[in-house]
Amino acid sequence: MSSSRLRACLLALAALAACRGGSGAPEAGPAPAPGADAAAPASSVAPAPAAAASATATAASAAALDAGAAADAAAAPDAAAAAPDAAAPDAAADAAVTAAAPDAGCKLRRGPLALSLRGPALLWAPDDAARSDFRVIFNRDGVAQHVTPAFGALLGPLSPRQQSSPDAGAGSATPDAGAGSATPDAGAGSEEPARASWPACEVASGFVFCMDQGGTIRRTPLAGGAAPPLGAGRRGTSISAVSLPGGRTLLAFLSDRKTSEGAVTQAFAVLDDGPAVPLSAEGSGATFVALSPWKGGALAMYIDARSALTPVHARTLGLTAEGKLELGPDAVLFVGDAGESRMGGALARGADGPAYVLLPAARDISAFGMAAIRIDDAPRDDMPAVWSLYPNGLSPAPIAATRGVTPIHVARVRPTAREPGARHALELGQLDGEGRFHARCLALEGRSFKHVAIEADRDGSLWLAYTTSAGTFIEQRAVGP
Repeated sequence: MSSSRLRACLLALAALAACRGGSGAPEAGPAPAPGADAAAPASSVAPAPAAAASATATAASAAALDAGAAADAAAAPDAAAAAPDAAAPDAAADAAVTAAAPDAGCKLRRGPLALSLRGPALLWAPDDAARSDFRVIFNRDGVAQHVTPAFGALLGPLSPRQQSSPDAGAGSATPDAGAGSATPDAGAGSEEPARASWPACEVASGFVFCMDQGGTIRRTPLAGGAAPPLGAGRRGTSISAVSLPGGRTLLAFLSDRKTSEGAVTQAFAVLDDGPAVPLSAEGSGATFVALSPWKGGALAMYIDARSALTPVHARTLGLTAEGKLELGPDAVLFVGDAGESRMGGALARGADGPAYVLLPAARDISAFGMAAIRIDDAPRDDMPAVWSLYPNGLSPAPIAATRGVTPIHVARVRPTAREPGARHALELGQLDGEGRFHARCLALEGRSFKHVAIEADRDGSLWLAYTTSAGTFIEQRAVGP
């Protein structure tokens, strides 16, 4: 080969390498399934270029909504935190949250609306059959506090930008912010919002379950009444509750147990107001637990985030003919890379078909993202994971998913770029039948998000609640084509 041709080849290779290496784009996942909506991005964690450009243009005129400058370590309670409320400290107001473009795949219909409390929020529909409107339930030291958002009229795609009431509890009928704008800080011109306790409460079969700051979990009728303690959990750690046939309830939580090797955290289940039954094996440890209704019973998953690896377990739970709790075999679905004590996850499930365990975790030493592990029938050891990679790692990485509706919608927090200190994005997307994630839009950008919740109503709109150091906000979005 002549020197001129060799030089030309080397220059072409160098240009290609510079293009690939300098883009800063995250690794793309699998392509969408055949027949997927052409407007939806492929299974990459970045939005489509047009949506990203539109979101950038919108950001210039969006109203400020402080996401705070709290460190990631303060974003959620650590397992060894002194108190749940200490897990979400105040932070300086030095960053803005910007709304995504209204045509980016999930149009803003109402909100964002700042709520009167700040902390992890539960979205709850009083009429589960209609699911046309949602309230927010906060945990106030083991007592459920209901907040009804004071939304104005639904927004159309051409609604003008308007300021909304800064406090959902104020009862104001002021119109909500229009598409592309955001509510002022929860504390702007008013008192600082009161703090809710960690973790969020749970609702099942007409009861609300909340943990107080000492770790005691109580089951209170939604209509009011006695609230006997059900168990002593590890304060500030996750709880989960689901309804079982016949109006029965199942609660899962984490609790410390002393062993010959020292204190070990285990996952436990409680049927109605019965005794606590171990979900995880003694000595294995547990750092997160979640339940989902499943084939007439429930599906449980828990995470054991150790220093060198992260086993994810799952098992089924059902009722015997005598009405007692029956546990299926414990399966180690997946073993991820090194974990940490605040790692969480989500259980997602469509109207029919499989369930998915969603885990934000390190795939290996150089990659971090969301692993989706599909469960068709009974959980089995060593299930394959479908990855959707983030631009960089994030700890903790809040994530939430819908259950009982199809398609499955996911709300997750990820970095916007590879660079250390990059802003975070609250990204909305859907899972296809194989567990691949298809991004719909970047709903918000900010410095930090501490908690996120998502629900879908009967019309297909998505309801989001998210917590930053500035407060907790709720909004409604329409998922368009």
